[in-house]
Amino acid sequence: MSVGRVVGILVVVLVLYAIVSQPLTSAAMVRGGGNALQEAGTSMIQFVRGVAPSGGSSGSGSGSAGSSAGTYTVRPGDTLSSIAARYSVSTATLAARNDLADADRIVPGQRLSLR
Repeated sequence: MSVGRVVGILVVVLVLYAIVSQPLTSAAMVRGGGNALQEAGTSMIQFVRGVAPSGGSSGSGSGSAGSSAGTYTVRPGDTLSSIAARYSVSTATLAARNDLADADRIVPGQRLSLR
């Protein structure tokens, strides 16, 4: 058996292994994501609603549910400090108003009280 044939067989075996193991990896990632959302106090549905386009909703694109309503819906890439700065409130105050034990644990779709 030539070296090229052995290498070819090894490549095929590795590709087949990757294909077979991929569903297991994907399922573990979904479970891990669900656990992280649960720990953050939100659900998969709230997360998807926060990330998915809202259809006919008009807005400034900031993800705000309206500062006049006193709430803000977290968007991907938001941080508590950037939201606090946008609405002229301290990060500590915003965390306290929303009972956030960890200010770094906000997730898209989560609603925060601004007032």
